[in-house]
Amino acid sequence: MIEFKYELDKILEPLPETITGTMKGSIIAKADKMDMDAAMDFIDQKVDDKTIGEETREELYKLLKYFCVYR
Repeated sequence: MIEFKYELDKILEPLPETITGTMKGSIIAKADKMDMDAAMDFIDQKVDDKTIGEETREELYKLLKYFCVYR
């Protein structure tokens, strides 16, 4: 989990601090408590409201796919 948070910090670093805290918390909670699809849906919402760009979405998708475990 520590590696995931570290990589997530690196990806979200260019964004303003007011956005990164909320984004990190929501992505971690959805990926951990719900599932990867819920986290991806949240990321898609952020792209739709132009909080993050397409490149950031792709990086976040790669990160989620790498660290999420299918059960």
